[in-house]
Amino acid sequence: MKQNPSTSRQRGFLSSRQALVLLGLLFMTPAFVAWVMHHSSEQGWRPEGTTNRGSLVHPARPLTMPAELKIADQAANDYLQGKWTLLYIGDGDCDAVCNENLYKMRQIRMAQNENMRRIQLLYLVRDGAIPASLAALLARDYKDTAVTLLTAAQVDQIAPHFLIDGVAMQAAERVYIIDPLGNLMMYYPPDADPSGMLKDLKKLLKYSKIG
Repeated sequence: MKQNPSTSRQRGFLSSRQALVLLGLLFMTPAFVAWVMHHSSEQGWRPEGTTNRGSLVHPARPLTMPAELKIADQAANDYLQGKWTLLYIGDGDCDAVCNENLYKMRQIRMAQNENMRRIQLLYLVRDGAIPASLAALLARDYKDTAVTLLTAAQVDQIAPHFLIDGVAMQAAERVYIIDPLGNLMMYYPPDADPSGMLKDLKKLLKYSKIG
């Protein structure tokens, strides 16, 4: 039985179009996942068993860090590419809230098991100095957390990226998620339930093919 040539061409066109769509999703997955999670949240999606879940930054914000800023011996903008980043921005004295957030970030990363390598931890210190006692604590308990000191000018430069719902970066005490393309896409309040943070990140890692 002969196959209709127009049908064959149509199937070929559909296959090519589907391949292009799939290819596009492969490279745009963080944005796509954020879109899905955003619209799901509008319809009542909530990670199971949590009372606090991440708030999506919609649309996601491309971060432009100061050109001279270095993180782990890399240009900051390069450091934020290729992996999911859990970020905390705080003072050098690192109060109880700071300690709790650094601890949650470390534990959430460790709980991802084989996906742990896809996540990096970053602590930006906004007052440009940390005491010796904190430096010793970070070196002992947070070896996998990159720590970078910001100058006052650098704080002023990045602050607009983190101004959300009228709350300035300096007062927020939030944990942020940055996608592997360097976009700020989600944040958590200081008292966020770590189990909710863990489940959110698992979802992102599951559906993202980047990072």
